[in-house]
Amino acid sequence: MIFRLSLLITNAILLNLGFLISFWIRYGLPFPERNFLPYKSSFVFLTLIYISTMAFFRVYKSRFRSSWDLFKRVFLGLFLGTLLSVVFVYVFRTKWGAFPTSIFAISFFVNMSLVFTVDRLILKAQKRIKKQVIILGEGKVDDIVGREADVERKRIDQISELLERPNIDVIVVSEKITNAENLNLLLYLEQKSKIDILFSPSVYMGLLVDKINGDSSGQLVSTFIGRKSELDEFFITILDISASLVLLILAVVPMLIVSILIKLTSRGAVIYKQKRVGKDGKIFTIYKFRTMVEDAEEKVGFLPATKDDPRVTKLGKSLRRLRLDELPQLFNILRGEMSLVGPRPENLHRVSKHKAFQGIRLAVKPGLTGLAQIRSFYDLHPGHKVKYDYLYIQRRSFLLNLYIMAKTIPVVLLMKGQ
Repeated sequence: MIFRLSLLITNAILLNLGFLISFWIRYGLPFPERNFLPYKSSFVFLTLIYISTMAFFRVYKSRFRSSWDLFKRVFLGLFLGTLLSVVFVYVFRTKWGAFPTSIFAISFFVNMSLVFTVDRLILKAQKRIKKQVIILGEGKVDDIVGREADVERKRIDQISELLERPNIDVIVVSEKITNAENLNLLLYLEQKSKIDILFSPSVYMGLLVDKINGDSSGQLVSTFIGRKSELDEFFITILDISASLVLLILAVVPMLIVSILIKLTSRGAVIYKQKRVGKDGKIFTIYKFRTMVEDAEEKVGFLPATKDDPRVTKLGKSLRRLRLDELPQLFNILRGEMSLVGPRPENLHRVSKHKAFQGIRLAVKPGLTGLAQIRSFYDLHPGHKVKYDYLYIQRRSFLLNLYIMAKTIPVVLLMKGQ
C-alpha cells in the first residue's frame, strides 16, 4: 500500500512537470500569463483526472508481467486522461477557455516518456516487473520462458492446484496432455483467468503431427496454438483495422461499380452470404460479391470452384481473377471475425467432413489472403492449402503478415489462378 501510494505521488509530480515542459516547448520562457493562468488554477483537477484514469487501467498495481504490460497501461491511462481533461476544460471554458489545446497534445507525449521511464526504473529496482511462470511437466522448455521470470515447475496431475493461484501469468506445457479433464482445466485457465498458455517446441510439433495424421487427442488445445506475444497481437490488430479502413475508402467507387454490374448482368443478390467457421470454431457470416449463378449451391452442392466452372458467371470470372469479389470481407475484418492474413475461412460442410480443417487450423482468425494464396494458385488442392496454413500458424507474426500482404499485390495484378 505504501509503495503504491508513493508511486502515485511520484506520478502526480511527474504529470505537472510534464505540463511545465510542454509550456516551455510551446512558448519558451517566460510563459505567457494569459495561457498559463488557466493551468495554475486547474492543475489540481487535471492531476486528479490523470491519476484516476491511470488507476482505472491499473498503473498502480503491485506487479507487472513485463515492461510492455506497464507501457500499455500508462499509454491507455494518459490517453483517456488527456481526452477527459480536454472535455473538462471545454465544459468550464468560461473560466479556463484560454488553456491551449496544443499543450494537451504535447503533454501526452512528454508525460508518456516521463511516467513510463520513471515508473519502470522504480518497479525494476523493486523487482516488480517479472512474470510468474508455471512449467507443467518434466520436459525441456529451452528458451521459451525468458530471463525475467519467477519459474515454478508442476506435474501434469497438479494442474487443478493452479485454479487457486491468482497471480500466474504464463503456463508452459512441456509434456503432451491427453487427459480430457486436464485439457478442460487448461482451457478454463486460458479463457477465464487470462493466463497465456505456451507449448515447448517438442510438444508443439507433436500436436501438429497429430492433427495432420487425423489424431484428435489435441483437439481442445487448438485455442492456444497460433497465439503470439502481446506486442505482435497488438500490431496485427492495428494493421487489420487501419489497412481495412484505408482499403475500404479506396475501394468505395470500384465496389459501387461492381455492384451495378452484377445487378445488370445476372439475376440474384449482389452480395453473397454464407456461414463460415472462424477462430475457435465460432460461426460467422462471410460477405462476398456474388460470382456464381443464382442458387448455385442448391443445384450442385458444396463443391469448391474450379477452372472453367460453369456455375461462375462471365463477370464473376473477372472478379475472381482480380480478387474483387473478396472486397466485402473488409467488413468482416472490421467486425473482428477475420484478419487480413490467415487461413481462408471454410464453410461448415467442409469443416465437418474433413479433419484436416479442424483443430489447429481454427486456432487463428481466417484471413483475406494467406501463405497458400501467394505460394500457389487460387484453385490449389485443399490438402496442400492445409500444409501452408499449418506453416503460417506456426510462424505467424506481424512481419510475416506484412510480407504476405506485400506479396499478394503482384499475385492480384498478374491474375494468377482463375
